[in-house]
Amino acid sequence: MLPRDALEAANPYNSPMAVLVQKYGGTSVEGPERIRAVAGRVAAARAAGNDVLVVVSAMGQTTDELLRLAHEVSANPNRRELDMLLTTGERVTMALLAMALGDLGVPAISFTGSQSGILTDAGHGAARIIDVRPERLRKELEQGKVVIVAGFQGVNPVTREITTLGRGGSDTTAAALAAAFGRARCEIYTDVAGVFSADPRAVPAARVIPRLDYRVCSTLAHLGGRVLHARCVDLAARERVPLVVRSSFDESPGTEIGEFEMEGPRVEAVAHRGDCSIAIAEGSAGGRSQARGLIEAVADAFPEIELVAHEQADDANPALVWTGSREDVEALQQEFRALRGSDGKWALRVEHGAAYVSVVGLGLGAREAARAEEALERAGVALIALRVSPTALVFRVPNERVADAARALHAGLVE
Repeated sequence: MLPRDALEAANPYNSPMAVLVQKYGGTSVEGPERIRAVAGRVAAARAAGNDVLVVVSAMGQTTDELLRLAHEVSANPNRRELDMLLTTGERVTMALLAMALGDLGVPAISFTGSQSGILTDAGHGAARIIDVRPERLRKELEQGKVVIVAGFQGVNPVTREITTLGRGGSDTTAAALAAAFGRARCEIYTDVAGVFSADPRAVPAARVIPRLDYRVCSTLAHLGGRVLHARCVDLAARERVPLVVRSSFDESPGTEIGEFEMEGPRVEAVAHRGDCSIAIAEGSAGGRSQARGLIEAVADAFPEIELVAHEQADDANPALVWTGSREDVEALQQEFRALRGSDGKWALRVEHGAAYVSVVGLGLGAREAARAEEALERAGVALIALRVSPTALVFRVPNERVADAARALHAGLVE
């Protein structure tokens, strides 16, 4: 995205229109009945005086089914062709929703990501938005139509290739479009009542958080919170897009996400993620510059793998630690020889079955870490490692105890 001041000064499509952006996830549009229900909600928003721009995901488990089909056909699907395949899911949804709105007497038109002016870099599978040029969308909104955009996708302006934004990328599509239309309000509709203080499937006492600061929500998303795409929150924070997460199945108010920071430490939520894989690279030569080159190479080739540690006592013996899905880490292991370069000697080892539980909030420090360690100790959960930042305390725990750890931390610091 363009910097905020550059967007305001230079973007001819930064419209003063009172646009409302609504995004509907896969469970919200998983069949004809649900699509008609979404059409009713969209029609009501338009009747209330809004110019409505809707972003949709693929229906239900469509993306998973397409991925399964691709891997049945090919042991190693070509990334370009995989993007071509996966973008069809959102195209089905957008056309069906336009039809449903037409039956309600609401004029509507649907567009793919490329037709919508969503421009990305060239990375297939996890492309990043570099600009939004919504001239065509603006013209249709000015004519009184509801505009429906296929989420999760865009086009590279240089190669003209279709790209996808990675799993959950429809959230990011919605935030980017809201930014392009003058920081429009962006409502993310899903199958839960908002952002919870923990995953309610593992922690029954979890509650909906009424308001969240951008930084806290971003940290929560990056550490395993599954309600919002982390890049969506980061983009919204940078462009000051007001977000709300709500259920498409009821009228509950949901969670407002914005600039709500208050002074003093505050714990907001607990996140957890299990069955992770870890890649540890240890170098015996090359120093800091060679380590930086390897970090950049891995980031370019595997954007979904997270660098969690860069330990370097001296120039000669750096250690890098990444975490991600088993599939991504095993792919990194296979390609590591090509990525590591020729300036140093690196050895990579991989561990599977890692688990993390995180306390998320603002102004966190030693006192909160001590309370968290005490809660884990009372629950009999062994602590393998701890990482501390002002917005998160990240504990590595045994994989089989990760849900117990989440419940213990929620009870000790949130409830």
